[in-house]
Amino acid sequence: MGAWGPGTFDNDDAADWVYELLDSADLAPARAALAATMDSDGWLEIPEGARAVAASTTVAASFDGDVRGLPDEVAEWLEYHPDAATLADARLAIDALERVASVDSELREVWLEAASGPAWVEEIARLAYRLTRVVGDTL
Repeated sequence: MGAWGPGTFDNDDAADWVYELLDSADLAPARAALAATMDSDGWLEIPEGARAVAASTTVAASFDGDVRGLPDEVAEWLEYHPDAATLADARLAIDALERVASVDSELREVWLEAASGPAWVEEIARLAYRLTRVVGDTL
């Protein structure tokens, strides 16, 4: 049975994404995961949503240094790549989170049916707020 929980990295899709990040010299895996949420106007599947949430969390941590909830290896990767994220990455992450939280998201649908759904909704809102502050601070 796979991993499943309300935390950003508490699922197999996010855990698999971590390996892609660790094998990369830059945030290309995050950019790809975030962009994948924009590839269609239709239904957003769970894997793409979960990967986008993990990527968004990593982008946010790159800016604000808050590595709570990140796997140790992701926090260490960020230490070695302190300027990896750009403002464009933060904006893309905000857009991706909006897509993940939309009515066309399977991840959202599944969490709204789960007992721990409110914790997931709160986590997404907190993450969006972190990213919005990054973008807002640069205006």
